[in-house]
Amino acid sequence: MSFKQVQPHEVAALIPNGATVVGNGFTMMGVADEIYLEIEKSFLSKGVPNGLTFVHAAGQSNRIDGLARLAHPGLLKRVVGPHWGLNPPMANVLGADEVEAICLPQGQISTLYRTIAAHRPGQLSTVGLGTFVDPRHDGGRINDSAKAATASDEYVSLMELDGKEYLFYKSFPLDVAIIRGSRIDPDGNMSQEDDVTILDNLAIAQAVHNNGGIVIAQVKEIVERGDIPAREVEVPGVLVDYVMVTSDPAKYHRQTNASIEVNWDLITGYASPEELGQALLSHELEPTRVAIGERGAKLVRDGDIINLGTGLPGDSIGRALAVSGQIANITLTVESGTYGGVPLGVVDFGCALHPAAIIGHPQQFDFYNGGGVDITFMGVGQVDGEGNINVSAFAGKAIGCGGFMDIVDGAKRICFLMVADSKHPKWVPAVDQLTFYGKAALDKGQEVYLATEHYLVQLTDEGWVVLEVDDNDAARATASQVITKK
Repeated sequence: MSFKQVQPHEVAALIPNGATVVGNGFTMMGVADEIYLEIEKSFLSKGVPNGLTFVHAAGQSNRIDGLARLAHPGLLKRVVGPHWGLNPPMANVLGADEVEAICLPQGQISTLYRTIAAHRPGQLSTVGLGTFVDPRHDGGRINDSAKAATASDEYVSLMELDGKEYLFYKSFPLDVAIIRGSRIDPDGNMSQEDDVTILDNLAIAQAVHNNGGIVIAQVKEIVERGDIPAREVEVPGVLVDYVMVTSDPAKYHRQTNASIEVNWDLITGYASPEELGQALLSHELEPTRVAIGERGAKLVRDGDIINLGTGLPGDSIGRALAVSGQIANITLTVESGTYGGVPLGVVDFGCALHPAAIIGHPQQFDFYNGGGVDITFMGVGQVDGEGNINVSAFAGKAIGCGGFMDIVDGAKRICFLMVADSKHPKWVPAVDQLTFYGKAALDKGQEVYLATEHYLVQLTDEGWVVLEVDDNDAARATASQVITKK
């Protein structure tokens, strides 16, 4: 064998104290959960490994398992990632300033793996300009310990090229890769045919290998040479150093959180637009959320390529398009790399039933960053009269921006969805954290809307303008109270 096989109890000892570790995964898809468990067990019983910097390009938890297992001060020194909304243990640790927190956009981390692998110094992007990622603000440092320990431009600096401003996302060394596959042969060639997403395995393995680090793979089984066709190899054997066969695939090698072993007829089987519409309409949805989705979906045009954010957009927009009959004339996409089908939500966000195509995580963000999305629908935490949005920090918890910044930066049209009658005030004088900079979007010529159960508004240079409001006094009063001018 070209790799060394290790048992679960041996895997944590492979990771040096103080190493920079990078792991693959999205919700619970592609997550090497048993390796995370063994690292946690080793730290709690022996105190090692410790002082780790952990890097991840997407949230990897179902609130309990996955990356939530590593939420221990001391085990972690620093986390560099995009989102912890489905990882309360990590959000609390970072929010309490017990571990340094660097929040960078999901797509920039995902594509940076390839930049690191190629030994390029970094990558230029307009993603994050004017937000908390901009070094003129916090440079992605979202707690005091990170601000004290790192220079504001350690991960991101500001550059000008041909008179235009960009953020320069810098390359940095990666020491240990934790990846996951379905099968591996004696030469280390690893497949992912059982996974519902492709994600970042290859780029992570290349980046760590080219940095002189080690690549650890969790797999379900070791097969004979020739059992994996060359076209099904996702990570070639020259990149894999250690292999751990999971002790319990049903428990530690989930394909999604809800379904341990995926029904591949649902994932890859064809479904007609009518069948997709029936699937989208089969789930009960609270009337307020239905109304918001239907109002926002009026902005959709035939032929649109649509991105759906998690939460309210994922719950309501597909359903609304099924009701209107437009589902046959558009393409729904999710940042994990799916096209078409019925996107799932919450801890299964990133997976779709009956997708037309599944591509890699970095390739999806190349598409998004380059303007491939006609309209994106995103949720709202806070909004102000300037058109600024916060989705990343609330009540002392580090939520993070996820793929939000990458997607809204490239989309031609942006529609934020929000419950107006929320128990938590959404309209504020100034947002707590700047995740979306309204002026920058207008300067780029993007169309920006916000839809609620009562009204639809559009952001202009003069502030928010009412386009549509329910025909009753209460709705008109609500709209007039929250629409603030500059």
